[in-house]
Amino acid sequence: MNILIGAAMLGVAGILIFIGLPNRTGEQPKFLRFEAALVLYPPIILSFMGLGAAALISGLLTR
Repeated sequence: MNILIGAAMLGVAGILIFIGLPNRTGEQPKFLRFEAALVLYPPIILSFMGLGAAALISGLLTR
């Protein structure tokens, strides 16, 4: 179960990274243009990556 949760959380982190990329002209997505997004968005991605990796490693080691 932890393996699936970890993989899903890493997938969500990847999707969030992909959604937050700027376009070819360098413009940020509309939801990242306000000031608080620069403070909130990276920790959310890092949380998904860290917790996903921890769940995945825990699931693989307790198998």
